[in-house]
Amino acid sequence: MSKVFIPTTNSGKLREFNHAFASLNIECIGNNDARYILGSAFDWNIPIEDMQTFSGNGCKKLNEALRVFPKLFDVGVNSVLVDDSGLCVSRLNYEPGVHSATYAGEPRSDQKNREFLSEMLVQRLRLSEADSEPAFFVCSLLRANPICGPSYDSRSVVLSFSEFVSKLERVEGDIMARLTNRLEAVSSAAYAFAQQVKFEQAVYCVQLVMGFCVGRVAVKEQKLLENEGHGYDAMFFPAQLPHLSFASIPLAQKNKMSHRSEALRGLNVLEKSHNALGETLELF
Repeated sequence: MSKVFIPTTNSGKLREFNHAFASLNIECIGNNDARYILGSAFDWNIPIEDMQTFSGNGCKKLNEALRVFPKLFDVGVNSVLVDDSGLCVSRLNYEPGVHSATYAGEPRSDQKNREFLSEMLVQRLRLSEADSEPAFFVCSLLRANPICGPSYDSRSVVLSFSEFVSKLERVEGDIMARLTNRLEAVSSAAYAFAQQVKFEQAVYCVQLVMGFCVGRVAVKEQKLLENEGHGYDAMFFPAQLPHLSFASIPLAQKNKMSHRSEALRGLNVLEKSHNALGETLELF
């Protein structure tokens, strides 16, 4: 069984990743697992997520993960996977986007964030209290696999890490534009991009997969189930169930259509395909 390092202490997220990777015979190793395996040799610094794109923030996490990865590789961990996510409203210039958790400022508050987004829908887009607006949740995954031996093609373009970050941000802009043109026609989507990247003395194949759950964000909240939903869930109505907000759908059902589940489905599709390096693919 291969192992992937997912730098998180969120047990719920790890369970979701483990479930998604079960068919691929991949085990997920979180920060707590890595600390148990490596002991004091596990030296983790929490990255500051101050970029203006999902892939940019993902790269900051990936940079830190690749710094400690060689120690994990020596004990059988094969790859690294990081993620970043948020809610986007196209006509609000993709806000809240990467600032979804802090949209209304600090200290963080889901309720304040929802109220602030509702104000922006009314003030900037001139929506009434009964209106809604096309929107989507996005989950951006970055997976890095070390390249060595016969799988390393020295003729392929290898970018430095800083060059790769710039390239990914341009790719993300293109993906966002392409999705915006499809919003009214799809309920989910996924795109992928892969590139060889040099980090310190090693070369990695890094795959970007962006998964989307498409729907509408409403000015007025709907929460029909107790203890369900968080973040912007009470405002978001998925295209698959347009009359129910994410906060009105049982978690198990929501997870089958969430942006993370779509990104993971996209990663599975990508794993079984033969994608060309440097090309942006529309997976579904």
